[in-house]
Amino acid sequence: MIATQEELIQTFATLPPEAQRQALNFIAFLQQTYAPVKAAPNIAVKSSDINAQHQKLTLNDLISTIPNNFTYPDDVMEFTESEPLGRELL
Repeated sequence: MIATQEELIQTFATLPPEAQRQALNFIAFLQQTYAPVKAAPNIAVKSSDINAQHQKLTLNDLISTIPNNFTYPDDVMEFTESEPLGRELL
């Protein structure tokens, strides 16, 4: 088990490049998943009213939270770049 940040860095350094990339993608996913929800400046919501905040978020607000360096995992890229087979579920 990894107990310290130094052990984490050492363990990460021993991984092959593809595994390092996957670990970084997973960390980016966790950052997005657990980041606090922020309302866009032009959206007026009470900080205590979480439901209203979620209802007023737009697609553009959500898209603006995606980091510039975000990349999809390989399995998603393979799916989006593959030929349609007629059995895809979206």
